[in-house]
Amino acid sequence: MASELRRILDLWKPASTAGEDVCLATVVAIEGSAYRRPGARMLLASTGQRAGTISGGCLEAEVARKAWWLTAQGPSLQRYSSFFDDDGDMPYGLGCGGTVLVLLERGEPAAQALEALRRSVEDRTASVIVTSTATDSPGTALILDAAEKALYARRPDPDLAALAREALKTGKSSHVSEYFVEVIAPPPAVFIFGAGDDTLPLADFAWSLGWHLTVADNRSNLARPERFPRAARIGSLDAALAHINPADAAVIMTHSYEQDRETLRALLPRDIKYIGLLGPRRRTDRLIGEIAPELGLSAEECRARLHTPVGLDLGGHSPASIALAIAAELQAVFAGRDARKLSSAPAIHA
Repeated sequence: MASELRRILDLWKPASTAGEDVCLATVVAIEGSAYRRPGARMLLASTGQRAGTISGGCLEAEVARKAWWLTAQGPSLQRYSSFFDDDGDMPYGLGCGGTVLVLLERGEPAAQALEALRRSVEDRTASVIVTSTATDSPGTALILDAAEKALYARRPDPDLAALAREALKTGKSSHVSEYFVEVIAPPPAVFIFGAGDDTLPLADFAWSLGWHLTVADNRSNLARPERFPRAARIGSLDAALAHINPADAAVIMTHSYEQDRETLRALLPRDIKYIGLLGPRRRTDRLIGEIAPELGLSAEECRARLHTPVGLDLGGHSPASIALAIAAELQAVFAGRDARKLSSAPAIHA
């Protein structure tokens, strides 16, 4: 979703600078099945441009056509059905079998919500947006930043502030009565240790998925901004290791035994969400055999902390197919899923 937020922000920032009006459409609730989940957004500019999606393509044109006059007097809450209806006046196309509740909003509330999204993507700071889904008073009610400071409040409400603070602590969005309490968390961070040609497609996948990307390699001829224009940070191994946090993911693929050993020695003692190592098992066993005694860990403890060989078993041996396998495993880890086929899963959305 973070890559979609970047497109929304890329439309909003110049529009805001130019003083142009924008309308923010946000999915605040669903009933039954729906293509997008609560928190999905689309931004409409007065120039006719739009960014983001709130469905699989069946609602966007209809919402864009009516949003401006629907919000002429303030926020508007619209209910859209995606049930099959062959005789309906407005066939939305997908027939997902559910209902989507969309908030349309302009002015200061929309601007402050967009600023919260910007802080998440660009400053990597969390916030909470509390939205009223009551039909008689819809709209953004409260925005709290990571320091529990109110960035926007429609009116003072201690109960809403308590809901927002609790959401910040748990990191989980929820629906409470007639409010959608949404945690806007920074996008996942991925550290690629290695800057060879086979890391380029993985960097592209990371960007497309909206992850915050760091590329590290002690070979300065490879770790260059022109090779990784979408990376937020590029530099040496030590520089990257100084910034990695427990919630982040690291993929080691330098193709340099010495660099892999140095990176693995630094990462294994840390509590990190994901450590992936590219390379054959025999090479990995040799690395672990050298590092484990230095760290006071057993070989089994080291292997338990590693995803190696890195990636899912998708088949293929090209740099792009290997990058896809790694990106797929990372996505599953970030989402807390087991990466099984959807046809064998009880439901797509838990």
